[in-house]
Amino acid sequence: MMISWELKKIFNVKTVSIVLALLIFLLGITIFLKPTLETENIYRNDRYELIKDTRSKEEIAGEKFNEKIHQLEEVVNISEGNPFTNKLKNTAEEYLSSMKYKEYKDVDFYKVFNHRVDHPFMSIIIVIILVLIFSNIYTDEIITGVDNIILSSKNKFKTLYAKLALAIIIPIVIYGLYLGIVFLITLVQYGMPINGELEAFRIVDIGAFFHKAYTIIEYLTLKIATITVIFISISVFSSFFSFISTNSLTSISATLIFMGIGKVLTLIKFLPSSLLIILSKVNYINLIFYPDEFIGIYAGQVDIFGKNLDVLSLSNGVLISMIFVGAALCVFTFKKLLTR
Repeated sequence: MMISWELKKIFNVKTVSIVLALLIFLLGITIFLKPTLETENIYRNDRYELIKDTRSKEEIAGEKFNEKIHQLEEVVNISEGNPFTNKLKNTAEEYLSSMKYKEYKDVDFYKVFNHRVDHPFMSIIIVIILVLIFSNIYTDEIITGVDNIILSSKNKFKTLYAKLALAIIIPIVIYGLYLGIVFLITLVQYGMPINGELEAFRIVDIGAFFHKAYTIIEYLTLKIATITVIFISISVFSSFFSFISTNSLTSISATLIFMGIGKVLTLIKFLPSSLLIILSKVNYINLIFYPDEFIGIYAGQVDIFGKNLDVLSLSNGVLISMIFVGAALCVFTFKKLLTR
C-alpha cells in the first residue's frame, strides 16, 4: 500500500513525461547501436577513409575466428611465470579443450545484444533517470512541507522504508524494461538468438583475458547482473543524499560527487597499490564508460592483510556491498536524524 502511494507521488505528470521522453529517445537511438559484426570488416586506411571489406561474409568471419583462436593459442604457449599469466593460460586451455565447434558459428544476435546491454549511452541515460527520481524522493517533501506530516504520522517508518524499497525496485524495472525491448528489437533485426551455449570469446575482442571460460549466456548474465547492481547502488545513494539534503540541487551534486570520487581516488598515486587496483575496477566512471574492459576481465590478485584475494571477485563483492552500505545509511538517517 505504502509503496503504491509513494510510486504515485514519485511519478507525477512532469516526472513521467521526462522519464518516458528519455526512454523513448534511448530506445530510438538503440536501434542504430551495433558493433562491427563477425561477418563484417570495416576499417579506416592511412588517409582515414572508411574501407569496407568486400569478401564473402563466411571468409571474413572465418578469418576473425581463426585470429581469436590464434590469440588463445599464444596465451597457452606463454612460459609459466606468475599467477597472472598462469590463470590466463588455464582459461585459454579450457576454452580450446572444451570447444564444441572449432569454426565460426552465427552469433550476430548475441554480439549486438551484448553491445547494447551495457552501452555507455544507455547507462548514462538510465543514470540520469534514476538520479532525477531519487535525488528528489525526499527533498520534494521538504519543499512542499509534507515532511512534517510524514514524520508526525504513526506510519512514518513505513513511508520512509517504502522510499528505500523503491530505490531498489525501480532500477530493476527500468533496466529490465530496457533489456526486454532491446531483446525484441535485436530479435527483429538479427533473428532468433542461437549458439548462446558457445564460448563468449566469439562475441568480444578481448576474450583471451577473461576471468574464466564463460559461455555467451554466462557472460551476458554477469554483465546484466553487474549493471543492475550499479544502477541499484546509485539509486540507493541518491535516496540517501535526498534524505540528508534540503534541496534537489544539493542532493544531485552529492550523488554526482559520490559517483566520481572513486575515479578521482585512482589518480592519487600515493595510495596503497592494492586499493588503487580495486578502485580501478569498481569506480562507476570506468564501469559505465568502459564496461567491456572491466566486467569479467581477469585482473590478478591483491594482497589484503597478508591474504591473496582475487581482484574480480573482491570487486564484485565491493559493488554488491555498496547497496547494503547505502541502505544502512538510509536506515540510520531514518532512525537517528529524521525521526529523532
